[in-house]
Amino acid sequence: MTNASDRFRRLLRGPFTVTERPQPVPGDLRIGWGVALVLLVLDSSRGQRCSLQKLHFLAHLSRTDHMRSQTLDVLERRRNPDTLTVRIEPWVNRALAFAAAEGLAIMKDGKAAKLTDSGKALVAELTKLQVLSEEQVFLKTVGPRATEKVVDQIMKMEQF
Repeated sequence: MTNASDRFRRLLRGPFTVTERPQPVPGDLRIGWGVALVLLVLDSSRGQRCSLQKLHFLAHLSRTDHMRSQTLDVLERRRNPDTLTVRIEPWVNRALAFAAAEGLAIMKDGKAAKLTDSGKALVAELTKLQVLSEEQVFLKTVGPRATEKVVDQIMKMEQF
């Protein structure tokens, strides 16, 4: 044990360098990604507006192929709502706050959000550039089916 300890101390006394390496940032901490997804969710909703509950529901479930597939199965009644794991994610609130600060969305009584004309223009640009294309296809398919009532029932794990 002492031998290993001595070797370690000798290594620490020698010359060494530290090289800074870039760290990948997870998607949910990338504010541009979050704002884009929030705007796409709002765009897919009736009247380009939805409750915060629906916003969290669709934003969280649109993130991976697996979750998108499970969500479609629930909405098409091939799977029970209690099989979905829906999270209320802090990144959605942050992204919505940034979108509101940039004038892309507005909050309604702290319970709902709506796209502004600037937000609609940015969504058109995102669509043209095919940004988050898989999420866009999913949201265009699911948005009309995931009404506020259906989302509320799924969140309560009730049949709809």
